[in-house]
Amino acid sequence: MKLRPEPLRPLRSWLVKVKTRLPEGRLWPLRDTVSRRSFALALALAALALSTSARADDAGATVAVQAAQPTGDGRAFVSECSGVLIAPDLVLTAGHCLDIAETPAHVAVFAYRDGKPIPEALKVAAFARHPDHVLGWREKPGDPEKRQTEIAADMALIRLAAPVSGVAPAGFGALAGADGAVSGVGALKAGGRSGAVKRMKLTAIRSSTGSGARVVFATSGATVCGGDSGGPASSNGLVWGLVSAVLKPKSGCGSRIAITPVDPASQRFQAMRAAAGVRPGSR
Repeated sequence: MKLRPEPLRPLRSWLVKVKTRLPEGRLWPLRDTVSRRSFALALALAALALSTSARADDAGATVAVQAAQPTGDGRAFVSECSGVLIAPDLVLTAGHCLDIAETPAHVAVFAYRDGKPIPEALKVAAFARHPDHVLGWREKPGDPEKRQTEIAADMALIRLAAPVSGVAPAGFGALAGADGAVSGVGALKAGGRSGAVKRMKLTAIRSSTGSGARVVFATSGATVCGGDSGGPASSNGLVWGLVSAVLKPKSGCGSRIAITPVDPASQRFQAMRAAAGVRPGSR
């Protein structure tokens, strides 16, 4: 790992933590934006991290998710991802997006309303990772079968301190044939800015075969970049998966992606809900 100047945001230059080596294997997670900045600013980022060019009808319940890791000198590493509101007080995102967060105070969510980002961070009450999620799997070597197992469990649930008003949560559904799209708040191209909600049509959708963990592979109609991890994959407006990894990325971006299937009725998903403090019977 090393630090280098990253002048991608207005008003200040940040130091960005970049990978110098990818683990072995064929599936790589997205290079989510990870910045080092004042910890006082780390969880009050909306004005700097969110673009006003977002359109509410592009991705419905898509949100921005940020996690911080204090470095002990008044600063912090901050990762930027996407997520989806699945209930007024619940956000689903990729598990690796919260790998650096130790407490709910180190996580922030930013919603969109009427085509504009809401500048205030939504306070997080609790979060829980999938029971089988492997912390730091992105940095560890692994063969394709191991990678698929890790990607299949790459999800986390965030419980907000208060319900979000004025934003309709997304519902769950099944992958409908060749119809699909993903949404996220990552950059539009390598080296670009994250923040604007974008919606990308999927083609060449196929599920993994064999006895291993199920993962869905697809080609995005637009470039998927850092910050899109955790964004919803949907068919007919209903969520069936989360963006987790990109195959053969170039400068942190790519079009061929791996998606974590979501089954809200599964025991492991229900265990994640319980660990996040979600009351039984609630959405």
